[in-house]
Amino acid sequence: MSVTNVDVDDDVLAEAAKLLGATTKKGAVGICEPTRAEILFSATHADHREKLDETISDLFGTVRVPKDAWRWVETAQYQLTQKGQHRAAAVIDLLICATAVHHGLTILHRDNDFATVARVLQEVEQQDVRHVRG
Repeated sequence: MSVTNVDVDDDVLAEAAKLLGATTKKGAVGICEPTRAEILFSATHADHREKLDETISDLFGTVRVPKDAWRWVETAQYQLTQKGQHRAAAVIDLLICATAVHHGLTILHRDNDFATVARVLQEVEQQDVRHVRG
């Protein structure tokens, strides 16, 4: 199982549905609550939110944020600051990293923030899906 974070719009979610539906069983790829909230925030109206919620539930298993995640985030911010990279990742990105590290998962993403964090924090496993050959 992997934690997934994507810059979600309808096209990206549809692409994920097509790729994941063809290659994985339900729940083989996980999503944590912060990512789910970000995806649902992108809804343009109530029916769209319902469709997003249904698609997310059909595709992804749930990965819970650990109780000590905020302690990890604070430590990560400190370490990133020491390397001049403290603005590289938003707090929500660090919360996703904390969740992935806690569960021993790889973050699948489509932005450079996670790669930057992983260069500083070696325990963060990440894969930019733009660089995956299929």
